[in-house]
Amino acid sequence: MRYFFLISAFLAFSPAARAGDQPADNVDAEQLSKDMIKNLDSLIGQISDKLESDKPVTSKDLDSVFPDSFFANSDDPIRDIELAQKRINEKLGGRNSKKFNDSCGKWASKKLSAADLTPEVVSDEDSITVNLKTPENAEESMKVDVAGSRIKMNYARQETRQQLQPDGSMAASSFTRRRQRVMAVPKGADPASYKVKAGKGTVSIIFDRLRKKHVEASK
Repeated sequence: MRYFFLISAFLAFSPAARAGDQPADNVDAEQLSKDMIKNLDSLIGQISDKLESDKPVTSKDLDSVFPDSFFANSDDPIRDIELAQKRINEKLGGRNSKKFNDSCGKWASKKLSAADLTPEVVSDEDSITVNLKTPENAEESMKVDVAGSRIKMNYARQETRQQLQPDGSMAASSFTRRRQRVMAVPKGADPASYKVKAGKGTVSIIFDRLRKKHVEASK
C-alpha cells in the first residue's frame, strides 16, 4: 500500500491545488531518525486512544512531534512528514488512519502554507510566473525545488528574541531560522522547465507553459 494521504490532503487545502496532481515517490519509514521514531512511537498510543473515543488529533498533538526545531533542521520536511505518517498509519490501520490523515492534512496545510510569501501568479502566452514577496534579505538564501506537482521553498530568516538577563533586564538577540513553504505548481505550467530570478524582496519562479501535446499525453 502507498501512503500519500498527507500530501493529497495538503494540496486539497491549498488555494493552488488542482486536479491531476501526482504524489511523490513512495518513502521508507526506516529513513526516519531514531529520535523521531521514539517520539512517534510514544505518541501513537495517545493518538489511537483519542481516535477510538472520537476525539480529533489536534495541532498541539502534531506540534509535539514536529516542533519548530524540526522545520528548522529538516532538509526536506515534506519527505520527513510523509515518512512519519507512513509509520503512524501502519500502526493505526483502518478507520483510524483516515481520521488521522484528515487532521494531519489540515495541520500541514497551515504549517507549510506559502501564504506569508503572498504568492501571485502571472501568465502570458509563453510562461506562467509565480512571484513571491520574501522577508528582508531572504531572497539571497531562498532555495526553490520543484518536485512533481509541488513547489518547495526553503529560506533563512533573521528573527529576534527577548532574553532575561541575570540582573533582571531583558535583552534582544537576533538569530537565523530556516523556514519551509510549499505550494502547488500552477495549472498549465511545466514543472520540468523553470528558472528562478531573485530581486530586492522578491523571488520569481518562471515556468514554461505546458504545450498541447504534453497536456494530451498526460491525460
